[in-house]
Amino acid sequence: MVQYPSLFGEREESLVDLWLFIIVTTTVLALLVNIFALYSGMVTVAANLLYIPIVIAAYWYPRWGASYAAGIAAFYIGMVAVITQGSLKEIAASFVTGIVIVGVAAVVSSLALHMRKNEVKYRGIFNHSEAGIGLVDNSSRKITEVNRRFAETVGYTAEELAVIPFTGIWADTDDRDRFFQILSTRGNVENLEARFLTKDGTPRWVIISAGMLPDALFVCTIVDITARKQAEEALVIKDHAISSSINAVAIMDLDFTITYVNHSLLTMMKYTDEQEFIHSPLGKYVVSTDEIKTIKDAIRRKGSWFGELCLYKANQVPFYVLLWANLVKNEKGNPVCIMASFIDITDRKQMEAVKRTALEQIEKNIEQFAILGDHIRNPLAVIVGLSSLAPGEVTDRIVLQAREIDRIVTQLDRGWIESEKVREFIKRYYMVGIPMAGESGPEEGIAK
Repeated sequence: MVQYPSLFGEREESLVDLWLFIIVTTTVLALLVNIFALYSGMVTVAANLLYIPIVIAAYWYPRWGASYAAGIAAFYIGMVAVITQGSLKEIAASFVTGIVIVGVAAVVSSLALHMRKNEVKYRGIFNHSEAGIGLVDNSSRKITEVNRRFAETVGYTAEELAVIPFTGIWADTDDRDRFFQILSTRGNVENLEARFLTKDGTPRWVIISAGMLPDALFVCTIVDITARKQAEEALVIKDHAISSSINAVAIMDLDFTITYVNHSLLTMMKYTDEQEFIHSPLGKYVVSTDEIKTIKDAIRRKGSWFGELCLYKANQVPFYVLLWANLVKNEKGNPVCIMASFIDITDRKQMEAVKRTALEQIEKNIEQFAILGDHIRNPLAVIVGLSSLAPGEVTDRIVLQAREIDRIVTQLDRGWIESEKVREFIKRYYMVGIPMAGESGPEEGIAK
């Protein structure tokens, strides 16, 4: 025989003892009545009393209910044979009654075992479910039973919930009224988001579902989604922060296909609809294909790239940005997307180009000053030489003015020496005269 050692573990011992007493008492009374009936000639009616203890025993003790019935049937047949002194008619009738008794006990025991197995199965689901489950009396709104998860979600013990009305754990009366309205109208509620109040008054978000049961009861299941709601709120805040940021931001997948752009990037690029960016590769907006290859390689090797980049606006006008692209990873360290931040530096690049042009012109002017000094001294020497051929007062005046001019040129030479230092400073800190990467091409067009 298959054993079910845990089928009746949850029954109270007081009930077991009570029903055992009832079974023994009814069995003794039924046998005494049958003994009296056998002596008084009412055998057929009295035999029916044996079904009472048999059915009770088969229901409460299904594992040995049939055996108990067989024992009573054998005792009854033997009792009939003794009292009727071996009457074949009475023995045959008692034998049939005994078979029926054993058959009834077997059927009831089988049904009881099946019912108890289902009870244990569903009790296990009730007690060990990760969803909170509770039974509520719909008329009084009292909580009659809850599982461990339900009690933990609202922060009470099962005993405390037994004296708290179901309506008392709702944080919002509108959600509570809506729940009972749907339940009374449809007979069930599915996936309603609501807030419950815990014992310390802290609200917790749950998804609640419910369904009506017999006897004016309904079962409800709750799933704690507080962490999910907090994560959603955090995402909403972050999304709003990104979308409203003055910095231009784009999010791309690992193939550098754009999946999100904020309003600042749309404005920078002179676009009006973000759908013009979605599902477009970043390379579509980059002037140089070599630059996009460099960025992709740096992202794959280092996880980030920072530098200047030339892009096309919607009207195909090139402009410069300072790009900072980073590889975003999940909690397991696996890459999920690429986030890029853009800063328009076109004005700065134009100012640098204008400044560089002006400083180059200054350097040319300094060199011209040095050359001009030599050009002045050469004709001045000729003038002095020619004037010496005709000495006189006029010659002295010419020589005097020539010396004054030479003194002025000498001062210019001294200024040239100081200008050499300026020239070196310009070369060192303003990169004048040194070719710069990307100096030709789009930048040249921008500078102009």
